[in-house]
Amino acid sequence: MVCQIFHSLKQKVVLFRLIYKANKETMELKKLSIMVSILFLAACSAKNLTDERAKPETSVVEVSGTAVHQQPEGEEEQEYIKILKDDAPKLWSDADVQLWKYVSDYSLSEEMGYKQEITSWRKLEGEFDKSLSMPNQTWENPGKLLLAFMTDMEVSNFLGQGIWEVNSRIEFLDGNNALGYIMSYGLYDDSAAGSDIKLKMKKENGFWYIESAEEREHCSRGIGEKSGFCI
Repeated sequence: MVCQIFHSLKQKVVLFRLIYKANKETMELKKLSIMVSILFLAACSAKNLTDERAKPETSVVEVSGTAVHQQPEGEEEQEYIKILKDDAPKLWSDADVQLWKYVSDYSLSEEMGYKQEITSWRKLEGEFDKSLSMPNQTWENPGKLLLAFMTDMEVSNFLGQGIWEVNSRIEFLDGNNALGYIMSYGLYDDSAAGSDIKLKMKKENGFWYIESAEEREHCSRGIGEKSGFCI
């Protein structure tokens, strides 16, 4: 009888241990599940926060044809420099259309009744090395010839002092004729904003030389009726 009771108690103890172990494992799984859920939610929240911070707070303030720009939230609307879509290609092919004209502020001179004008092309007054105008088989391309002219005329000597920048362009008319442009802008002069030099260059026997040289000015306050120069 005693043995039967002892055996029954032993079975109950084993059963209790199995139930306890199962409950313990279940609790561990629940804890693990909760921890995974917390980590997942935290990761999602962090991603959403990062995405929100990455988005600029902007609003569209103007839409017109081909131009669209956005203004940051909370900032006062500002004026923008705009280049017409049709004018942009001309900046690379037409010496009469130059980028600096779009970033210059002429509002003060316009308020005073002045207008921006360009003088007509005229023969270059300065003298340059005569060898540049002779087919002497020296310059293999118009670019080298243009650079030789700029060096001889000391075009870059006044950069940072009397001139802000100097640009150059070559326009091929055909295989044997080209135009070279030397464009100076930002003259320390209240009358002229910039000046241009145009070289007509020709190829003969495989080498280039200068046929003619002309110059003109970009006037900030207009052109004199009689003089034809900047006022």
